[in-house]
Amino acid sequence: MKKLFLAIVMLCSLSIMAQEEQESNPKLEALRTEKDQKILQTKIKDLENGTAEDMDLLIQYYNNDAAKKDAITKSLLTKFPDSQSARMQRMVSFLKVKGAENIEAHLQSMIKAYPKVNLDMEKSMLSSMYAEEPNSTKVLQYINAMKDPVFRLRALVMAIDLMAAIDNAKALDLATGELAEAKKMKGRTVLSEPLKVDPKAVYDDYINIYGKLLFKAGKNDEAYKYTSEAYNSIKERDAELIENYAFLSSLKGQYEEALPILSKAVEEGKFEQKYMEQVRRGYAKLNPGKDVDAYIAGLQKVFIDKIKTHVSKLMINESAPNFTVTDVSGKKVSLVDFKGKTIVLDFWATWCGPCVASFPAMQMAANRYAKDPNVKFLFIHTWDNVPDPLTDAKNFLSKRDYKFDLYMDLVDQSTKRSPAADSFKVKGIPAKFIIDGNGRIRFNIEGFEGKAEAAAEEVSQMIELARS
Repeated sequence: MKKLFLAIVMLCSLSIMAQEEQESNPKLEALRTEKDQKILQTKIKDLENGTAEDMDLLIQYYNNDAAKKDAITKSLLTKFPDSQSARMQRMVSFLKVKGAENIEAHLQSMIKAYPKVNLDMEKSMLSSMYAEEPNSTKVLQYINAMKDPVFRLRALVMAIDLMAAIDNAKALDLATGELAEAKKMKGRTVLSEPLKVDPKAVYDDYINIYGKLLFKAGKNDEAYKYTSEAYNSIKERDAELIENYAFLSSLKGQYEEALPILSKAVEEGKFEQKYMEQVRRGYAKLNPGKDVDAYIAGLQKVFIDKIKTHVSKLMINESAPNFTVTDVSGKKVSLVDFKGKTIVLDFWATWCGPCVASFPAMQMAANRYAKDPNVKFLFIHTWDNVPDPLTDAKNFLSKRDYKFDLYMDLVDQSTKRSPAADSFKVKGIPAKFIIDGNGRIRFNIEGFEGKAEAAAEEVSQMIELARS
């Protein structure tokens, strides 16, 4: 089973929200603190015969009693199959199933068990799974089996987004093929039933991602059409939409609106040549006679100085453990093999969302030092949870076209631990360590947030400080 990244994030978010809601429920607290067993059993009996919300409360109460929890869950699914609580239980059940064939069989069993229940959300699990193959035919098989046309479009947006991370061309083909159907949502305002999805928000999401796919494909005229529509329709615009709109507008000479946005992007690390050229043209057009080079250099300096100030405060000086990992051919390497070099260790896993989110930045950083023999990047796959982690990791990187030097920190079957990660006392991934030529840890950072350009510059500045 592939890593249903967005679907799992969605499930985890919903589960956390539901758990927090239950945890703050005074009824649950009263149930847990009831001392009188007769009263407690009466309350439990009433809940068993109550509403879907009552049974959901009992599921939370029996969280540490698997047998009773399963019994109440089955009862909930039988009595209230249309409820939000039942839908959540069905969704979570997919995460316990391994293998594409078994997952499809699991869905088919649901369809037979609940012939009158809307299972569109459950079908979205399958469309998301196949989006990561990427397999457009299978994606559409489950998308087209959905009953709610508004949720169908939402599931399609999710699938396209997943596919785009692997193959932009395939995602664009899929989105283009479904564009006519998507346009049927334009102008609709009534929430769908029973999933209460807003058609305007879904349509906006579709044209937003469609514009981004066109932009990445270099189809600027088409991209401008849909990017402009999304920009003018969406109130809470994401940074990528704003920057794409500014860039595409600048190509049409609309510099007054575009230049401030593009200049800010450069101040935040957007140093791509095509952006720099549009800033140059826009500044020269709006400020005739002024020094364009000085203006651009000033923007770049703002960014680099800001990163340097931030990074310098994070510097440490600790002895690095003599870790051991294996390369893709099975050869063992350790700290001593990199004596005299500045090395960047990036502990990651295919199932880790923040790890994957950090990869564009790490690829930028690795590219800067590709020809520097004294700097080495080690992308160490750790905390594996599949039968063949090496193949899993290699396929994952290959599909996304990341050119990383892959190393494996395989789980020790006797201890069930990952030795290299343990030696660095890694508590969460992604975890990055920058080690100088003397074997000293100079930087240790966990997690990922922010823009790729800023993160890549941070790593570069850390490398420069570590070897200075």
